[in-house]
Amino acid sequence: MKKINWGILGAANIAYEQVVPAIRRSERAFVSAVASRTKEKAERFNTPEIYDTYEEMLNDDSIDAVYIPLPNALHKEWAVKALNAEKHVLLEKPAALTAEEMVEIKAAADENNVIFIEAFMYQYHQQHQRVKELLDSKIIGEFRHLKAHFSWMLHHENDIRLNRELGGGAMWDVGCYGVHAVTQIFGMKPIKVSMSGNIHPDYHVDLTSTTVFIDEQHRTAEVSASMELPFIDRYEAIGPKGSLLVESAFRPDVSADQRGKVIVKDIDGNIILLETFQSDQYLNQIEHFQDCIIEGKKPIYDAEDSIEITRYIERSYQSLYNDSVLKNI
Repeated sequence: MKKINWGILGAANIAYEQVVPAIRRSERAFVSAVASRTKEKAERFNTPEIYDTYEEMLNDDSIDAVYIPLPNALHKEWAVKALNAEKHVLLEKPAALTAEEMVEIKAAADENNVIFIEAFMYQYHQQHQRVKELLDSKIIGEFRHLKAHFSWMLHHENDIRLNRELGGGAMWDVGCYGVHAVTQIFGMKPIKVSMSGNIHPDYHVDLTSTTVFIDEQHRTAEVSASMELPFIDRYEAIGPKGSLLVESAFRPDVSADQRGKVIVKDIDGNIILLETFQSDQYLNQIEHFQDCIIEGKKPIYDAEDSIEITRYIERSYQSLYNDSVLKNI
């Protein structure tokens, strides 16, 4: 069995707590090295190799793939460098802060014939496949309105998510999940966007924001994100025959029972379906990424999709900071 040798470019908590443990749960993977400018953070990964610089790790020919969990503003630079070093890249979301940056990433992946995937791990949980099946069955009819909400409470004033230059803000941090769900799970292609919210007076990032998208069929989607509200992660589709709600949509692994929950109600609000799902979304993401490398499978969410979502979020922020409604996005 071929094993993928992984390098971790950056010692962020998400790598230590979630992604690296998931890689180690895969029988086809081995974590060979971590690169970090902070030795103490790197040592906790207990890898055979520790590199003081990112360049050193990218020059290691034994490494097949890298996971990049750096601050958002550094994603494009190091993704392109890794791809040009002919490494397959799993890049933490959001992949880029502009569509132009994302186009550069895609070009580097194409030129070097390597796999690139933006790490929206939630989509690999089996509950979302069930959602697609229910939508196809027309159990709620054709949906007309979507609502996605992801919030959590930030407690540290020095958190990089409060740094606008590094890609801070609630939409970039957790609202991107809602945008992904709207476009990838439900297939909406918005043409109009309006974003409003609570902008921090000193840091100039959105602490809470709501973005409304409209598509050519006049369907609407409302994406809410916050770094100052209790932890809630859910999305809901509403149609003429009822509603479909997914509780613990994005992080079921941190819910009380570690299960996702799909609830369908009829037009009178009666529950007609309730199903729960337990799935290792982080491991599923790693296995899919490795399938693309080893077996040549096409990513279910590729760089072209990432360009699209980045453009929607970029235009949303333009709407927020210019206090305007943007059309033909």
